[in-house]
Amino acid sequence: MKRTKKISKAVCLLFCLCVMGLTACGEKSEGNINAESGTSTEDGSKTSISVNKDGSITSKIVEDFGENYYDIDGLKTMIETSITEYQQSSSSAKVQLKKCSESSGVVKVHMEFGDYQSYAGFNEENFFAGTVQAANQAGFDLNITLHGVASEGTSISKPELMGMGSNHIVFVEAVKPEEGQEVESIRVNCFDEILYVSEGVTVVDKKSADVKPVQGYGIIVFK
Repeated sequence: MKRTKKISKAVCLLFCLCVMGLTACGEKSEGNINAESGTSTEDGSKTSISVNKDGSITSKIVEDFGENYYDIDGLKTMIETSITEYQQSSSSAKVQLKKCSESSGVVKVHMEFGDYQSYAGFNEENFFAGTVQAANQAGFDLNITLHGVASEGTSISKPELMGMGSNHIVFVEAVKPEEGQEVESIRVNCFDEILYVSEGVTVVDKKSADVKPVQGYGIIVFK
């Protein structure tokens, strides 16, 4: 997905350069990396987006290469350069690299975005996280059918959704994978209980879901 691929591609590029001997790569350091805490029960080994109550977005990217080559300093520099360039192009940008680490062939990148606009802008993606009313005002198409989480077989469409203006909704853009690659799911953690989801979204627990949209958007409505 685009929002993760901007950094994931940088991870892969640095990895490939190390394998080919085009960068100076050191020996892997030993040690464990604790999973970061989030707004919901999180899988520390899975790429995720967390929608926080204050409107900020937490992005955690996990890439497992299982090899002995890496250039974590080079990756960190690439990400920091991307952030600087984005901030120069957008005065309202709120982006921070919180962590960039490697352990046992697993690279983890933790970034914080002050709002969904900063997340969408940095990753060049159509992404939204806010109230249903705000999504409608932002021009997102609410002419959709969503499936109930609490009661199997229930669903809602635009009229019911429009009556839930103060509830929250997340739109995650579906991006066509590279040739030969499968569409990967991404964990979305919400700060309150999930009520409805679209096709391609699998609820993991009350506040988390794996999004693997086939086309258009993966959509989550929560309290």
